[in-house]
Amino acid sequence: MFERNDRDMINADLSLKTKIKFNSVGCLYLPVDDSETISNWYENLFNSAGTRTCGVIWETTKEKGLTCNFMTDEWVPGEPYEMFAVRFETDAIEELYARLTEAQVELEPMKLDESGASFIYRDPQRNKFQVWQRAGTETQPLRDGVPAFIGVATLFFPVTDPEVTRKWYVNLGVHINDSGQAVTGRGEEIYFLRSMEPGKTLNFYTGAGEIQHMAIAMININELETTHGQLKAHGYKVQEHILDREGCGYQFQLYDPDGNKLDMWDMQTMVRRNLQNLGSPNWKDRYIFENCCFWVGIDEFFAKTLEHAPGTRHKRITVVNHTVIQETDPDGILELVKTVEAFGAQYPEWAFEIIYKEGAGEYAHLA
Repeated sequence: MFERNDRDMINADLSLKTKIKFNSVGCLYLPVDDSETISNWYENLFNSAGTRTCGVIWETTKEKGLTCNFMTDEWVPGEPYEMFAVRFETDAIEELYARLTEAQVELEPMKLDESGASFIYRDPQRNKFQVWQRAGTETQPLRDGVPAFIGVATLFFPVTDPEVTRKWYVNLGVHINDSGQAVTGRGEEIYFLRSMEPGKTLNFYTGAGEIQHMAIAMININELETTHGQLKAHGYKVQEHILDREGCGYQFQLYDPDGNKLDMWDMQTMVRRNLQNLGSPNWKDRYIFENCCFWVGIDEFFAKTLEHAPGTRHKRITVVNHTVIQETDPDGILELVKTVEAFGAQYPEWAFEIIYKEGAGEYAHLA
């Protein structure tokens, strides 16, 4: 929870000169006792432990029994309600509801209103989540290999004063829609509900891994380094240093007025030598394009970018071990750079910035 002087600072005019655009929710991190058990449960009932457009990482925590639920008296006006933190969107709500009913999953009745159909379920961790199918969506059957969830529709955060938090988002420059909610470029909404639990946030602690103090959501933005510097200069509470997580991108943590964290993130794709094909006469075979979503050649990388596949639609390509590559394969790397630049000329919206990095990188042994 922020101290009083921190909240006074947040309430001050911290409007940024260059506004931040939240492109999309890139990933969710959710607390569980056993990530393998929960992942298998979702694979079995929802066809995937994630969604079609957004990754979901089930993080095993030291403290057992954690959920991302919180108590509010704003969802049902004037009445205490155990609130869910995420609304997932689907296009197969009827068959999914029937499947969960048959599996004896704890469900609330399906509801219909002008926005569409929805229901709420609890998973084995006791996390509550809402499933929603927007009005006008043609209902589909569940399909093998296709996640039941299209993606995240809405995030709900516990806050002390929703108007203070809304002003904070406005000062950042995040778009506010007609209903008064912050919204990403992809359309995911962010709601702020008054918490009945003082100091409550959606943050949690894993006790293991590179990042142990977790935010619930990773938000994709552009120009991450510039944004980080601007936020620090304007007095926002941010993580001191940017983390370079190679194929997982660049990120830092930003705190809202109540201390809820957001992982601010900019994806990058790493270009590495393909150690299995260094002798190939085709330069394309000698390089791998990889990040946390894929490990492919250059042509498939371009195809994924045009398809808006997970892990694409970003601006940064990082060539690792550049000096060694330049010495051992100058013609190949020249052709690669020319091809990337030609793709950017053909599709200006996705003209990549090429960064050159020395050293093989953390994951070079996998190439």
